[in-house]
Amino acid sequence: MTAEGSAGSFDLEAAWLRRFQADAQSNLRAFALSLREAMPEQVTIEEHRGLFERNGTITGVSIELGDHQYVLRVAKGRLQASIAMIVRGITLNTKTLDAAEWFKRLAEETRKASEQAKSLSQSINRFMGQ
Repeated sequence: MTAEGSAGSFDLEAAWLRRFQADAQSNLRAFALSLREAMPEQVTIEEHRGLFERNGTITGVSIELGDHQYVLRVAKGRLQASIAMIVRGITLNTKTLDAAEWFKRLAEETRKASEQAKSLSQSINRFMGQ
């Protein structure tokens, strides 16, 4: 990739993040719901519901991928992002990241998981003679 291509990609990512943060609460809701639809077993949505509220407010989302838990929350209108390493149910460490880096790492991790699942599916199909 050229330096010019890298700069263009960075600018695009920065612009997207600025738009996301402009209305973090509603964008987090849309993001969390689409993640849960795509990966229901790996996604947990955090919700705050007042005593007389019918619908809760989504305050965070966590995604379990392998030994990592990606957590994105909105607190006081600002995004808070972290990645925890969890082994056998025990959290070994948690890193707080800026949201741009968090989204980048999540995209890389989901891409890897998708490639592994595709490879496994192809192996099973070859084994079964399809």
